[in-house]
Amino acid sequence: MILVLVVLLVIGATGIVVYMMMGSRSEVSSRLAALDASAGLGGGEAAAAVFRRLLNEQRRDRLEVRLQEAGWYSVTPVKLLSRSFIYGGVGAGIGFLVIMALHLFSPVGFAIVAALAAFGVYRPYAELAAAINRRKLEVRRSLPDFLDLLGTTAEAGVALNQAISFATEGLKGTLGNELRTALEDVRLGRSRAEALNAMAQRVREPELTTVVTALVQSERVGASITGVIEELAADSRDRRIMRAEEIAAQLGNKLIFPMALTMLPALFIMIFGGVLARYFGGMH
Repeated sequence: MILVLVVLLVIGATGIVVYMMMGSRSEVSSRLAALDASAGLGGGEAAAAVFRRLLNEQRRDRLEVRLQEAGWYSVTPVKLLSRSFIYGGVGAGIGFLVIMALHLFSPVGFAIVAALAAFGVYRPYAELAAAINRRKLEVRRSLPDFLDLLGTTAEAGVALNQAISFATEGLKGTLGNELRTALEDVRLGRSRAEALNAMAQRVREPELTTVVTALVQSERVGASITGVIEELAADSRDRRIMRAEEIAAQLGNKLIFPMALTMLPALFIMIFGGVLARYFGGMH
């Protein structure tokens, strides 16, 4: 038991050290890393290089896209991989504690260790997928209200940048944060089309991409922004209604198993309970 605890402490300490040495890819942290390397303090780069060798270019690019979709801008693919190794080590350590406590030194016990280690390795990627789905759902829910506010403000004669700013003021969550980031890009000298396209690339939500494409194209061809926004708002609300109807249509199929697990046993007890009670009562 003491040996297992020592191993767990070593794994945990190593994981924490490696995780702390994995820096984010912001400009400030990159410059600090360069200064540390020139001063002979770049030990974290060697640790990061070990994890980078485990990621080929294609896998790294795919993870970068998914991290952007989840809004995890401060997390790099190397950080995610190191987190996966840490969780895997913790899972394996918990598995060893379980088999030591139960004295289960058998193939079943080692299968438990392997299963917990695999669960730990997979957990960061499951959290990433859940964050992506949650973020895109939040954007889809906020988009119709934002378009309504944007259309009303633009119809009053306000310029599009100012209309977006007004519509974003009361908007919370992912869409509001991404729009505020796009507006900051515009204030820093980026064109509105580039800032909106960059936002669409970060979020990668089809409905938001459609809205951005329509706004950019209408600006290029000189079409009425107000009419385009009204059509986009109507389409977005129609899609929300269709999605709600699809979920409602699937509700019956999803209720089959809960009803079977809860209602059928009670129904069988009501039907056969009296018969079985009489039968066993007659035997005595």
